[in-house]
Amino acid sequence: MLLHARVNRRISRRRQDAGSAAIEFAIVAPVLITIVIGIVYYGVMLALQQVLTLAAEEGARAALRYPAGVAGTSLAATQQARVNAAAAMARGTLPASIRDLIPAAGVAAAVPCAAGSADVCVQVTLTLTTTNIMPAVPMVPLPVALSGSAMVQLSPDI
Repeated sequence: MLLHARVNRRISRRRQDAGSAAIEFAIVAPVLITIVIGIVYYGVMLALQQVLTLAAEEGARAALRYPAGVAGTSLAATQQARVNAAAAMARGTLPASIRDLIPAAGVAAAVPCAAGSADVCVQVTLTLTTTNIMPAVPMVPLPVALSGSAMVQLSPDI
């Protein structure tokens, strides 16, 4: 009789706990899914940030590699040629799917290096709106735009 009572208690406990696993899963699953989506999204954003920064650095290097002033060209024309080379290289380094989302205008510009200095620097800035790439997910905050930037000082003999 005692054995029969123990078995009945175990069966009744199992019946009482039967729906608790489903309820616990319903509570925990959305939280875990949100965490996984957040990790993936932040990984993609970090990778995009790195791609933009490396492309801007390549563009800045292109301004340095562009040939120095050619005989018969003005200083302003040479500077503009270097700025154009920097912009073309920076956009050319990006994958086509990202390149099409970044406007060509304003990627590179010649700026003064420091106050009181006659040197010229080329600044390359790539800005990408993230809403064009990743859809918004509730409870996963994403930046509105990512930006990569690099600056190089041109030699004074240009």
